[in-house]
Amino acid sequence: MRVKTHYSGRRTGVLCLVSGLLMTAARLALGDDARGSYLLTNEHVDLKVILAPEGTNLLQLVFRDHLQSVDRPTRETVVRVPETARLTIPEGFEAVGPAGSDLWVLPAGQDPRLLYLGFSTEGLNLPPQSLELFARRVDGPAQFALWQFDGTGGLSVTFQSRDGLDETDRLRLPTGAHQHHNVGLSKPGLTTVWLQVRATVGGTNAWSPETPVLFAVDPLPKEPVRLGIGPGPSEERWRLSISGTPGQAVTLEESIDLIHWTQRPALTNGFQPIQIPVASTQDSPARFFRVHSP
Repeated sequence: MRVKTHYSGRRTGVLCLVSGLLMTAARLALGDDARGSYLLTNEHVDLKVILAPEGTNLLQLVFRDHLQSVDRPTRETVVRVPETARLTIPEGFEAVGPAGSDLWVLPAGQDPRLLYLGFSTEGLNLPPQSLELFARRVDGPAQFALWQFDGTGGLSVTFQSRDGLDETDRLRLPTGAHQHHNVGLSKPGLTTVWLQVRATVGGTNAWSPETPVLFAVDPLPKEPVRLGIGPGPSEERWRLSISGTPGQAVTLEESIDLIHWTQRPALTNGFQPIQIPVASTQDSPARFFRVHSP
């Protein structure tokens, strides 16, 4: 097997050759093992609390994608916050940041250009008023805030990392409810907010694990996309590995002659490298793979 990389043109590209000397790729199979992150950009999505009694924690936080009608693990999901979300904080609203400074906001009211992010406990069979959501820490360049308007022209702030996070940074989640809050981030780049849910179950507290929620706030720094190859789970399989900035869209292509290329479905870099299995046989022609980002 020979592996080489190649950068060309205006797009960052990486070329990988699987040669017939050792193993040859007969086809590229994109299935459950292609662990790229899903990019959330608009439509209605909830951070939803679910029961998971089969695991080590009774509670879990997942993204409920209403458009696709699926639950998505937060570690395999990226929330994109575009430039159109950027606002200037006016005087009188210093609770979410200094007046005159920028704030990227996913609003509590639906804007078709932005993600409509909610918080849901629908379907939980737990006593009313038994759940609380805590913001534990924030990793990245941005400060994080969560708030609603209080009906009198002021703000009711639930989370504000600028002042530090402690046990008072909590959001009460009535069982069977669905609610929306304004989400604000103060700087572009990649910021991870770690959340945790507590519930009263049988008179005692049950906790979810601390759960990362990754926000990719535009404009993102440009990072090169990388393509590698390594052994797969069996003698007739290899794994392509794609890595780069989480939230970065990438395209994988395949060729047998370096002239004609077949484009595969778009992927999105996440917390971990995307792993894609490659099936192979000894007598198949060589296959070339390359990946690029816009």
